[in-house]
Amino acid sequence: MKFFQKRSVAVVLTLLIILASIGLGQVRRPVQSSPAPEPADPSALDTSLNTSGYTDWLWDEAGVLSDATEETLCLYNANWDARYGMIMAVAAVSDTDGMAIDTYTYQLGNDIGLGSQDLLLVMDVGGQDAFLIPGDSVTSALSDSVITQYMDQHYDAFMARDYDTFALGVFSSFQTFFASHLNAAQSTPAPGYAEGYARDVSWVVQIFFLILLILIVFSIIDSTRYTAYRRRYYGMGVPPVVFRPLLFWHGPGYGWYRRRWRQPPPPPGRGPRPPRGPGGGPTPPRGGGFSSGPRGGGFSSGPRGGGFSSGSRGGGFSSGSRGGGFSSGSRGGGFGGRR
Repeated sequence: MKFFQKRSVAVVLTLLIILASIGLGQVRRPVQSSPAPEPADPSALDTSLNTSGYTDWLWDEAGVLSDATEETLCLYNANWDARYGMIMAVAAVSDTDGMAIDTYTYQLGNDIGLGSQDLLLVMDVGGQDAFLIPGDSVTSALSDSVITQYMDQHYDAFMARDYDTFALGVFSSFQTFFASHLNAAQSTPAPGYAEGYARDVSWVVQIFFLILLILIVFSIIDSTRYTAYRRRYYGMGVPPVVFRPLLFWHGPGYGWYRRRWRQPPPPPGRGPRPPRGPGGGPTPPRGGGFSSGPRGGGFSSGPRGGGFSSGSRGGGFSSGSRGGGFSSGSRGGGFGGRR
């Protein structure tokens, strides 16, 4: 420990800490990059996006959608999620458990945990009906009449049981609508004051911890040097050498110095005694139990034992006040007058 008693060592350590902090700050500095160019056609899909995470939002219980169609629907969702923060889940079911299709759709959207900016398309293959609802936060321009209009455009494909063409047609119509009515910049925070403020705060925090680290290192060095100083000169009225700390409040005349001077220094070579247990032996280690940390997850339950993953879009999907299907005069739900 005599190595740390030298003032030159303390100065070198301080310089090393400062240089390491500056280097860390430079490494972690955000890289200024040019914004990604906007596609020439806003309705075009970015085929480079990863679609694997969007298969959870397709539930083909009735087995009427091809693999190619499902992959294309996932590509639509990957693009919408990246641009607007929304997706359209799809459920192709054999029946609606005896419920009206609009009620079934509202309940399913909330059960699977869709967010308020998402949409849900349900195709009832057994009942030959379809319904689509948006979340409560979806743009007001997407009214029930607009939804019904888009559904009616692909009515013939649905009635012909060409569910691939129907689903792709609905997604294509909404792709055109989103490109015309939604601004991708609204769903992505633009760089500016917020990022500059965050960087300023980050530098302040780094400087604070740098100062704190220097104080801790200096305090350790002062304690080490003062212990050796007190062991050597304790008991003298006036020590021949004045203790000169790195931190001025550790010097003579301050409480830090006086409190420690009144306590006799520990004899050399003696360390703290280990705790003793019953009967004078060492205290045995206590046994462990379950971890107090998070369990990391539990069971996942989708509708009818599988399909959608639940709760990963934030919940709060729809209050049941909007939606549309094929035109029928009653919120657009069901076939109604089209039959």
